[in-house]
Amino acid sequence: MAYRKIQGDQLFDGVKMFDQEDPRILIYQDSGEIEAILPPQEAGEGVQKVEGLLCPGFINTHCHLELSHMAGVIPEGTGMVEFLIQVMTRRDEGASDHLLAARLADQQMSEGGIVAVGDISNLISSLPIKAGSLLHYHTFVEVAGFVPSGAEARLGQARQVYKGMSMVLGAGQVNLVPHAPYSVSKPLFDALDVPGLTSIHNQESQAENVFYQTKEGDFLKLYNTLGLNLDFYTPYGKSSLQTWLPWMKQPHKLLLVHNVASAAEDIDFALGLAQERAQQLFWCLCPGANQYIQQTMPPLALFREKGCQITLGTDSLASNHQLSILSEMQLLQEHFPEVPLAEMLGWATRNGASALNLEHTYGRFAKGFQPGILLVSGLEGEKIRGNTQVKRLV
Repeated sequence: MAYRKIQGDQLFDGVKMFDQEDPRILIYQDSGEIEAILPPQEAGEGVQKVEGLLCPGFINTHCHLELSHMAGVIPEGTGMVEFLIQVMTRRDEGASDHLLAARLADQQMSEGGIVAVGDISNLISSLPIKAGSLLHYHTFVEVAGFVPSGAEARLGQARQVYKGMSMVLGAGQVNLVPHAPYSVSKPLFDALDVPGLTSIHNQESQAENVFYQTKEGDFLKLYNTLGLNLDFYTPYGKSSLQTWLPWMKQPHKLLLVHNVASAAEDIDFALGLAQERAQQLFWCLCPGANQYIQQTMPPLALFREKGCQITLGTDSLASNHQLSILSEMQLLQEHFPEVPLAEMLGWATRNGASALNLEHTYGRFAKGFQPGILLVSGLEGEKIRGNTQVKRLV
């Protein structure tokens, strides 16, 4: 069996960073399957040397591939509620060929070193892309409907999308999930409380918390635009996370997305409840989208202080300028320069793989894994710069 041997200036194996003071050689098969990581004295001859950092492929844990045609449609800085309104009212605008736009976005992710994606779907339109992609997709079929009386109809519509996706991609690669606290009724939450992998947009803005606490604030504009009668709704007097999370009682692996308005007490509450219920929580950060929509960033210092499992996502081209995990890390570094590069790479690789149930194949350089092999060049020490590039070697 033929093996390839490669050595970079640095190597991140998904857990630990190795540099020139403690170098490692990566040995892998032509298929990309990892055979070993060895010190130079044990690796033998035939080692290819490259300039840059070797690391496993990136995992994008939150994307909306089917919105790719909306690139540039919605201006920056609208705020969360206005952004949601424009997504719903302008969804047919942008590139006329929706399938081509999604195909180009898929290609952009692959060329940027992404090997697996947690993708949100409301329609079946992205299925042809996913079925033929080089990337591994886990599809979250979103269910939305804030009026309790419409729960069964909304669930039925989503089940049709789920059925179509799972017939081609496999049932293990598709889940029915709630969209967001502000768009899902209590009966829908109850219906979706089944064991397994779940994703939900969480605390995307402070307005979400205000609505749950007082039935006031910016979200009233959204419901007025939709023509919803809110007479049925009584505020809970608590933040959205502290309200809806207790409704999810099953042993979930739960991916919380955005989290820009999560306070310390919310994080403590969530971690405590998850421990009681044997649930796993992952906190997906999408800083590019947060900046695009409302010029804000997630409270990263809090998540690190609390020991949260962090992953990274790009959101959609309707809310971001590119689908690049490298760009998301660069943006985080600009706002949080104290975070070590190795820690951030762990979010983009090992944690992301674990969040999508891919921890035995992706995210690490370990024997038998096929995580993809990236070469990141143009780093300035630990800093990702504008000229930093990523190339997928396998």
